[in-house]
Amino acid sequence: MKVDKDEIIGWIEEARAEYIDTSCHIWDYAETCFQERQSAQALIALLEKSGFRIQRNAAGLETAFVAEFGAGGPVIGFLGEYDALPALSQKAGEVRHIPIQEGAPGHGCCHHILGTGALAAAVALSRYLQKYGLKGTVRYYGCPAEEGGAGKIYMAKAGLFDDAACAITWHPCDDNNVWSMNFMAIQNLRIRFHGIAAHSASQGHLGRNALEATELTGVGSNYLRGHVERDVCINYAVTNAGGPAPNVIQDYAEMVYNIRAYTHKKAVAAARWVEEIAQGAAMMSRTRVEVLYEGGLSELVPNRTLERIAFEKFQQVGVTPYTQEDMDFCAEIHKTFPAGAEDSTCNNLEYLYGKVAQELIPQIRGKAINDILYPYTEIPHAKYGSTDVCDVSWFTPTVQVTTACYAKDTPGHSWQQVAQGKRPLCFNGMMTAAKIMALTGAQLLEDPQAIADMRREFDQAMAGRSYECPLTEEMLRDPGQSDC
Repeated sequence: MKVDKDEIIGWIEEARAEYIDTSCHIWDYAETCFQERQSAQALIALLEKSGFRIQRNAAGLETAFVAEFGAGGPVIGFLGEYDALPALSQKAGEVRHIPIQEGAPGHGCCHHILGTGALAAAVALSRYLQKYGLKGTVRYYGCPAEEGGAGKIYMAKAGLFDDAACAITWHPCDDNNVWSMNFMAIQNLRIRFHGIAAHSASQGHLGRNALEATELTGVGSNYLRGHVERDVCINYAVTNAGGPAPNVIQDYAEMVYNIRAYTHKKAVAAARWVEEIAQGAAMMSRTRVEVLYEGGLSELVPNRTLERIAFEKFQQVGVTPYTQEDMDFCAEIHKTFPAGAEDSTCNNLEYLYGKVAQELIPQIRGKAINDILYPYTEIPHAKYGSTDVCDVSWFTPTVQVTTACYAKDTPGHSWQQVAQGKRPLCFNGMMTAAKIMALTGAQLLEDPQAIADMRREFDQAMAGRSYECPLTEEMLRDPGQSDC
C-alpha cells in the first residue's frame, strides 16, 4: 500500500496549536539535565491523551519514560529530548541579550521543539497504524539529559532499544538536511590537584601549589596536540583555581577536559595520555592528583538505507516554510552574531561536502534563512559535535533529520538561539520535521523489505564490533554523578 502523504501531514497540522502550546510550556520550564519533571509530564499528558501506554522511570531515571501504541513488531521508535542548558536565560523574540533571570537556564539547543516534534510524528504514525489495521508498535522514547548527562546510554544499557526496528529523530538547526555524516566520540575527565597552602612570600618553600599543577597540565596537553591524530580535539577549563588571593599558595585546584575523536577508542587513548601528563604535573609540583573518568559518548554507526528513506520523505515534504516577517527578524538578529559566522558555516560545508559545497555555498551566502535542502551524500567525515543519539545507533539503526528553525549561522548554545525559540520559523521547522519523521515511519510499516535491508546493513556494520559503554559502572549506578 502506498503511504498517503497528505493524510499524515493533515493529522499533524490538525494538532499544530496543541504542539506549539506544549513546546512553549517546555521552553518556559527550561529544566536542565535529569531535572526535566514538568517537561516530561507535559509530553506524557499529550501521549496519554492520544492513547499511548506509558512506562515511567525508564531505566531507573526519574525523568525518562517510554510510551507505546499498538502491538507486536516492527517497533518504530522516535527519540525525544526536552532538557535545557544552564545560564542561558533569555527573553523570547528579542534581538538583544535580555535574560529573564540572570544565570537561569534556557533552551539554547531548542530541545523544547525537538521532543514535541518527535512526539507529533509518533502520534501521527499511531493514527496511521490504527486506521489501516497494521501490525506493529509505535514507541516514543522520552530521553532526558542529552546535554552532558547521556540519558540515552542509561536507556540503552537497560535494553530499551534492543527490540526496536529503528530509531528516528531530528534536531532543530539552521539548515534542512539528513545528517549523513558521523559524529565525534567524546571522553570527559575531571582532574583534581591537592597541594599545601602557605604564604607565598614568607613560606613559599613550604607550600605545594595546586594551581601551578593545572597550568603545567594545560601546557603539557597543549603540546600533546602536535602528537595526536588530526581528528583528536582537546579542550579544557580550569573550574577551580583555588581562590582569588595571589599571596597564598593554592592548596586545591581542579580542571575538566573534553577530548573528542572519531572513535571512542581514540578518545580514551588520548585521555589516558592526558592523565599521564597530569601525573607528571603532580610530580613536578609535588602535589597529589586525582583523575576521574566522567563518562563520554560514542561515535555514530550510520545507516544509509534509513537515511535515504528519510531523505526521500524530506523531498516530498519540502523545507521549512517562512514569511517575510521571519526574514526580517532573522536579518536583524544576524547582526548580533560573531564576526565570521557565515564564513564558518561555509567552511564547515566545504569540510563535509567537498566539491558539492561549491554548488551549495552560492545558494545560501548572504541569506538570513537557509531555504534549500542539502543533497543526500554519504559523508565519511565527522561533524564537530557529540550526542548520545550516537550510542543508540550501536543498538538499532538510527537516523537524524534537521530542519531550519532559526536564522542561518546562529551560534549553537547561545542566547540568540533561545531568543528564537518561540518564533513562527521555529514552530514551522518543528512541524516540518514531524511530517518527515512520521512519513519515514509509515514507509517502514508498509515496506517489510525496507526494514530487512536496513537491518541487514546494521548487522553488517556491527559485525566484529561490540559496544564499549563510555560511562563507568559507578555512573551507571548513580546517574546524578553525570556532569551536566
